[in-house]
Amino acid sequence: MIKLSFTLNKTRLELLVDEMKPLSQILYEDLQIDSIERNCNGNVCGNCMILIDKEPTLACLVPAFRLQGTTVTTFDAFMQTAHYRNIKRIYDQLNIEPCPNCYQAKTLIFESILLKAKTKVQQTGDLDDFSKKFLNKGKQRFGETEITAETIDREFQLSSCNCMNSQELLEIALKAEEDRTKRRVL
Repeated sequence: MIKLSFTLNKTRLELLVDEMKPLSQILYEDLQIDSIERNCNGNVCGNCMILIDKEPTLACLVPAFRLQGTTVTTFDAFMQTAHYRNIKRIYDQLNIEPCPNCYQAKTLIFESILLKAKTKVQQTGDLDDFSKKFLNKGKQRFGETEITAETIDREFQLSSCNCMNSQELLEIALKAEEDRTKRRVL
C-alpha cells in the first residue's frame, strides 16, 4: 500500500491504495468517477485517456505510484473549460470531429498539443511571426517539434481509432491554435 497524494481536477487528494493499482481503477473504485473506460485491460484502446501534468496518458497503464505529486485532469473536468469550448468550436466550424468512440481521447490529445503551442508562443513573445508561420506554412514549431502530419500521427498513436486522417487532425490543431490566438484563450 502507498499513501498517494496528487491533484485531480483541481482538487488535492490523499488516498491509501495498492501501489500497482491502475489509475483507471482508482478513479472508478476509490473516487467513483465512472466516465472513464476501465475494462480494456491495457489493450491501448485510448478510451481511458486523461491528462497527467498536461500530457495525454492512458489511465489503464498508469500504476498508482506514478501519480505521486502529479496533476490529473479527466475529460469531464476538461469539458468545463474555455479550452474545450475552443476545440469544440473548431470541430463545429470544420464539420469534422472524432467519432463517439474516441472523442474524449482525441480531444485531450488536441489539448496537449495546443498547450505546447501556447508555451512556445509565451517563450518567443513573437505572436505575429508565430501566426504567420502557422497560417502560411500549415505547420508550426511547438517547443522542439515541428507540427506536421507526421507529428500529428505520432501524437495520436495513443488513440487506436482511425475515424480521422492526419490531414483532418492537423487542420483542427492549426485552426484551434489560430482561434485561441485570435480570441486570446489562455
